[in-house]
Amino acid sequence: MSGLPPLLRKLLVLLLFLALQSVAVVLVVNNSYFQQNAIMRVVRSWQTKWWEKTSSWTAFTNLRKTNNDLFLENTRLRAELARLSELELFLTAQDSLRMAPTDSFSFIPARVIRNSVNRQRNTLIIDKGSADGISPDMGVISARGIVGVVSHVSEHYAMIISLLNTEQRFTAELKKTGTFGTLRWNGIHYRKVTLSEIPLHIEVNPGDTVVSNDFSLVFPRSVPIGLVLSGSLKQGSFLELDVELFSDFKTLRYVNVVSFSGADDLRKVTDMDMEEAL
Repeated sequence: MSGLPPLLRKLLVLLLFLALQSVAVVLVVNNSYFQQNAIMRVVRSWQTKWWEKTSSWTAFTNLRKTNNDLFLENTRLRAELARLSELELFLTAQDSLRMAPTDSFSFIPARVIRNSVNRQRNTLIIDKGSADGISPDMGVISARGIVGVVSHVSEHYAMIISLLNTEQRFTAELKKTGTFGTLRWNGIHYRKVTLSEIPLHIEVNPGDTVVSNDFSLVFPRSVPIGLVLSGSLKQGSFLELDVELFSDFKTLRYVNVVSFSGADDLRKVTDMDMEEAL
């Protein structure tokens, strides 16, 4: 061994030391219950920490898939809720007014790829288009409320006129009374809108819920929109309510495009009514 290079000799001595040390540890563990138990505790502690880190990393890498799965499940549940809402109307209507319930609302899930909240006329872009069954004038909602209406469509993308657009108007109602009015954004704060044309005799309190109304032909009824903050008298005969939105448009990532099978027929009737009024 004296003829070996110094570095190799040191390496061999180190390997011999590690081998003898390993043998000593094995002998101690095999012949002492207390030592064996102490070492196993250390080993289990290392294993547990390793498993936790591995699990956290796996969960992180699968986060996008998990979010997408949850989004699709929410879409399915929303469609089922719309169907049950129509069934409820059918069951509670008077016999002479009953019509067979139909699955008139369906939902197309989409992802927001562009969004703005700091302009007077804000818009969104989603990753679904005409190839996915989307067409102009369809409503768009999220898990927290209404988002806007489809404006322009290409084969694989669509532009949405946001609720946060000073030129956009929607019909909404107070959930407690069913009283409807006009919902619009005042162009100031991205979490606040106004609900106007509410009659004075309607009792309104802070915290009352505002929901969508199906008069607009683009949204299902009773989609939550926000909570009443305060009210003020306008033009001496109506209330104008300040409403805080449930939706945070700055964090909006996933939406559902609403497809209403009866929209075209209803628009024909309303167009005829407008022509007669002229």
